[in-house]
Amino acid sequence: MAEGKIVGEFVEYSDFMQAVRNRVAAMGIHGTRFDSLAGWPEGYLSKLTCARPVRRIGMQSMGPLLSAMGVKLQMVEDPAGTARLRRLQPRNPSYVRTMPAAASILFTPRQLKRIRRSGGQARAAALTAKERSKIARKAALARWHGR
Repeated sequence: MAEGKIVGEFVEYSDFMQAVRNRVAAMGIHGTRFDSLAGWPEGYLSKLTCARPVRRIGMQSMGPLLSAMGVKLQMVEDPAGTARLRRLQPRNPSYVRTMPAAASILFTPRQLKRIRRSGGQARAAALTAKERSKIARKAALARWHGR
């Protein structure tokens, strides 16, 4: 499973940041040298690792940070956490919603325009002339009064 030595262990973001600070200190590469190694703008590491960080490690900075530190992350099962989860009642499968295959169909803007138009026509057909007039009057007032 693990190919190298364990550099840090954490379960929260603050502990992760402390592990990053410890690793950077152990490497002896600080500041602009680390930033150029990671491909970041000058001073970015300081924004991530200072006492009150201005920036947070996210999807864009995670990869360059790990590769510049020469580490990789692994997800390891915590026996105590797993034991806590096993005490929970299993999920009722009748409440689980599965995504139908038709939900993955993508529509072009032109198709969506046609669908919207037919929906508007169906709604207008269901209204009386008086109701349509009332809605049109409200729309005109909103247009002319800038609301």
